[in-house]
Amino acid sequence: MKMEWKITSNPANLREVRKAVESFAKSAGAPVEAADAIGLVLNEALANIIRHGYNDATDRPIIVTAEESEGKIELALRDWAKPFDPAKVKYKCDGELSPGGIGMICIRKLMDDVTFERLADGMLLRMTKKLVH
Repeated sequence: MKMEWKITSNPANLREVRKAVESFAKSAGAPVEAADAIGLVLNEALANIIRHGYNDATDRPIIVTAEESEGKIELALRDWAKPFDPAKVKYKCDGELSPGGIGMICIRKLMDDVTFERLADGMLLRMTKKLVH
């Protein structure tokens, strides 16, 4: 089972695509907790693309793909934003309350596999969540 959503980088699109992906995950057999985790990381990743990749432009393309196979769900987020190097993200320390850096921690902790691929004209983020551990 596979679905695709083509959206623009307008933050108003986040809720609708997040809810659609959570529904997709549940229909693929994900427990509620896993579907919620997938929705949260999708929201964080899209917010990061919009904020950091597209510098808050609201009209840039993003393609979200969700695919279920072999007991896992894979999300793919394709953008045409400026290149991103996850190794350069400064992560928060425990107790640090300033904004930024939390989204990447959530993505890495809540998903089973995360890969960032630099493309000639943007980025491809792949995140996988196993439905059964």
